[in-house]
Parts: sequence; C-alpha cells; structure tokens
Amino acid sequence: MADESEIPRHSKPITASRRGRGRPKGVLNVDDAFTRRNILNAALKTFSVYGFDGASIAKIARLHKVTPPLIHYYFKDKEEIWRAAIDHGIGTMISDFEEIIAQLSEADSLARLKFFIRRYITLVAERPEVFTLILRESEMTGPRFTWLSKNYLSPLYDLFLGLVDAAQREGFIKKEAPSYHVAQVIMGACYHFISSRNRMLSTYGVDTYSKEARDSHANLVIDTLFSGLEIRG
Repeated sequence: MADESEIPRHSKPITASRRGRGRPKGVLNVDDAFTRRNILNAALKTFSVYGFDGASIAKIARLHKVTPPLIHYYFKDKEEIWRAAIDHGIGTMISDFEEIIAQLSEADSLARLKFFIRRYITLVAERPEVFTLILRESEMTGPRFTWLSKNYLSPLYDLFLGLVDAAQREGFIKKEAPSYHVAQVIMGACYHFISSRNRMLSTYGVDTYSKEARDSHANLVIDTLFSGLEIRG
C-alpha cells in the first residue's frame, strides 16, 4: 500500500467563493474554475496512488487540504470526481494528436510514427498520474474501464495502430508481427523507463521526467526498435 507521504501536500486549504444566486448552471467564474482545477489535480494524484477503491473524498480532502464539503459542492460523488479527474488529466490529448498527425500529412508514415512516439513519451513524463491511473484501471474490467476505453484508450490505440498499419503497408517496417502487437511493444517501451522515476532517481540519480532524459529515451526507443523493425534498402 502506498505511503501518504508519496502524495504532495498543499500548505494551505483550498477555498472558493460560493456561486451567486441566479448564476446559470454549469457556468464557472474564475474562482470556481481555479478551485475545481485544484480539486481535480488533488483527486488525480490520489486515484493514481490508491486506485478507485482505495481513494475516497475524505482522503482527497485530508491529503490535499481540501474540505470535503467543498468537494461535494462541485461533485456529487466519487464516481463523478473520478471521471472529471480523467477528463481533466487527459484533456485534449487525443484531439491534439489528431491535429498533429493531420499537420504531418506530407511526411511519410514512418516519420509520422516516430514523431508520435516522441510526443507520447513527452506526455507520459508530463502527466504521470494519468498513465498510472490508466494502468490501474486496465487491470480489471467493469463500467469504469468500459468508459475509459471508449472515451480515451480506444481512440489513442486507434491512432497508434493507424500509424503502424500505414508504416507496414507502405513497406517501411516489417509485417511479421500484427500491428496491434507492434503498437503494444512500442507503447510499453515508451512508458516503462519514464514510469520508473523513483527507482532511477535513487539508483542512478536520473530524473526520467526531465526533458534531457525523455529526449534521450525517445532516441533510444526509436533507434532500438526501428533498427529491428525498419526495412532498409
């Protein structure tokens, strides 16, 4: 079980002004948006460490100096804050990827795949709680995993598969392994080193979240994988 010391603590309680009477439902002022964002950041960290079952609104409040009534003011229950935290953490990642790939339409499929790998590694380093939470939820089936898969995992995997399929179809990488297997190998290689930050720091003094480390890792992943996958003339 994770130690509560692993979760960053805020020095002051998060507070917010109440919504004024007559304000349209769903419309947040600056204070509301700031407070809601802080609650979601706290929730994302808590869910990533304890999982859905181990986390609670009381634990989010205690560890992050947020009052439970304030959390209930914005979210009716733990299920709602869990989904909102995922939405907040992943944000526009899928649409950003789609836009980047569209902008690279003039590049060949191998160049697009390599660029995607670099961006994926950057995202893993910038949003570690999101990917830890995704791994936790992927260990079991159920309504939460179904929702997560439909809204985020399947669209992300479809992008990855499309790039691998295109590179195989156009003769840039080998076809011996199905594209879904190749995509999983690439994603695993991207994630594991970045997610081992604590061990890398304590053993080698390497911060895997740093730009230098993640850029070096991206180069290594691409060089190592594609030296075996790429078809060279």
